[in-house]
Formats: sequence, structure tokens, C-alpha cells
Amino acid sequence: MVKRRRHAEIAGGGIAGLTAAILLARAGWTVRVHERAEVIREIGAGIFLHNNGLLVLEEAGLMKDLAPLGTRLLRDHMVDWRGRVMQSRDLGTPVTRRWSFPRQALIEVLHAAALRLGVEIVTGSTIDSARAEGLLVDAAGREHGADLVVGADGHRSAVRASLGLTRVERRVPTTSIRFLVAGRELAPEPTSTEHWSRRRRVAFAAAGHDHTYVYMACPEWDEAGSRVPLEVDSWSEHFPRLRHAFELLHRLEPFKAHYSWVRAEPWSAGRAVLLGDAAHALPPTLGQGSNLAMSNARSLVTYLEQGDDVPAALRAWERAVRPTTDATQRWAGYYDRLTKHWPNALSPVRSAVIWAFGVSPQLAGRLRRADRTPPVTELPAVRVTT
Repeated sequence: MVKRRRHAEIAGGGIAGLTAAILLARAGWTVRVHERAEVIREIGAGIFLHNNGLLVLEEAGLMKDLAPLGTRLLRDHMVDWRGRVMQSRDLGTPVTRRWSFPRQALIEVLHAAALRLGVEIVTGSTIDSARAEGLLVDAAGREHGADLVVGADGHRSAVRASLGLTRVERRVPTTSIRFLVAGRELAPEPTSTEHWSRRRRVAFAAAGHDHTYVYMACPEWDEAGSRVPLEVDSWSEHFPRLRHAFELLHRLEPFKAHYSWVRAEPWSAGRAVLLGDAAHALPPTLGQGSNLAMSNARSLVTYLEQGDDVPAALRAWERAVRPTTDATQRWAGYYDRLTKHWPNALSPVRSAVIWAFGVSPQLAGRLRRADRTPPVTELPAVRVTT
């Protein structure tokens, strides 16, 4: 007797949703993705991929397409406004490795891979709610039944809200301004350099042969720092050595964003599960939002392969991966507060704290726990039970 192929319906055609679709399709599922936009696209300029996310892409055979579009970074520097090094990290080891890409490059590779695997992608399809018995309901009232439904629909997740899983959803009062700059003038070497001054940060990273990823951050109440087009004089007052870069960025179209802090409890209800920002949106300070989503998606498929009891598999998966996710979210919050609440008069003390995290294996291990935690790809040969 031929076993029926299981089916998944996914809300959200971003990095989390497409990664889940690819991994489920590779495991033999039929998959349909609902994306509310009319096209599959990404915003946000650039993205850092860390070891845990890279492991997923490598196993799926996608790095051969993605690698030519990005840069493997060799070092990560943090410097003060004078250019003095506060921390310098070697990115050449397996667990510290990091690549930088244009976000659109990643989404296009994921999109193409999903289509090759037979994933059905429906654009212009807005999901309004989900039901625990395995249903997504779209804006037209149509019900899409499945063995598994996935809410990968971002920090304002309609899936999460409809299932009553939201415990915390609040805006993080940090302004993030990002650019994807043509050329490598601002980052000629395969490195990432983050500059700190009082409560502002600006960083430059090579992102492929032809682009530089620039990200800037300041407290939301810093009106001059939050303003776009970029205020050259205001940013140059903080970073006099970078005035030329700010003059260039002033002429470019930025991506400006604010972020949310989301805690869902639990991450699933019946046959419905949350993934990525829908479950655990966090500040971008550790660059782990998308990487956690990809790694957790890979672990999810491992648990689903253990048997037919989907709700039990979802609960077992959450127990396994949630501690690392929660710890990473917590430390991303600490890092965000370090940047925007530290008293200006105590900036030298903050520099010492940053240096300590660079030289202490124990502190670095806590801060980079997700980087060092691979996705779950194997379980003991037992069935998941309730």
C-alpha cells in the first residue's frame, strides 16, 4: 500500500516560509506557500548568514548557487569613534564563520529552489487566520486544509493572533537604517567593521563582488539620527572620520525599519506551528533572526519525520530548540540596550565590556550560542509519542 504524501500549507513567502517549504518538499511533503505580496521579494538591504543558517543551506545544496553572490567574511571588527579597536573576531573557524549577501540574492535562490521541488507558491494570497485542526483561512474566506500549517507571516502574524498564542508583541524603540551600496569603495576587504559613538552605530560589510551592506542604528528618540535622507552633519559629528561615507549615503535610498519583540507561548496549537519572527521576533543586534528561522525549520522537519502524530512532533521540536532560541532573543535584547541606554559618560567602560566579550570564551559562548548550535538532523530511532 502506497503511503499518502502529507501536505503543508505555509503563510508567508519570506526566508522562513520558503526555507520550510524547501525542507518539507525534500522530505516528501506536498507544499503550498501563500504570499500576500504580488511578487516574491525581500527588503532590508543585506543579510548576514551565520554557521547555523549556513549548515541548512549547505545540506540542501543551495550554497553552490548562493556563494557566488556573497562574501565570506574573514574578520569582524568593532571600533570606537576614533577608530580604536574594541574587539576583533576571527571568522575563519567553522562555528564563527559568517557570509554577507544582498537579501534579494538569498530570497531568489530560495524561491528558485522551492519551484524546482514542486512547491506551489501563490502570490497575492493574504492569510487572515489559522485553525488548530490544520486550516489556513485566506482573506476571501477560503479554507486550505493540511496535515501541517505553518505561520511564517512575520512579527505581526495573523496566524499567531488567531490561535491565541501571542504573549508579548511590542515595538523595539530602535531605528535601523540600511543601505545596499553599489561597489566596494566603503568595504574593499572581506570584513565587517562596526563603529560605535555614544548611542549610535554604523557598520560596513562587503556583500558580494559588487555591493557593500551598510547598517546604522540609534535610539528612536534620536530624531537627527533617525531622519532620512541621512543627516550628514549629525552623523559626522559622531564619526568625523566617516564623513565621506555619509555624504555618499545621503544621496541613496535607504531602507528604514523598526523592529518588534515577540514571544509566543507555546509555538504550536494542534497541527499549526509558528516559525521565525511569528514565534520569536528579536532585535537584529546578533544577526540571528533569519538564521534561527532556517535552523529551526530544519529541526522541525527532523521531528516531523519520526511519525504521523504532528501535534506531538511539534511539541517535542519546541522543547528541543526553544532554549537556544530564547537565550538568543534574550542576549539580543541585552546587546540592544547596551548600545542605546549606556550613559555617554561611561563609554570607556562600555568599550571594556565589549573587549571582555571578545576575549572570554564563556561570555562569547553565551552571546553566540545560536551560531554554535547546529540544527537537529537526527533523533534516536523511536517514534514521537504524546
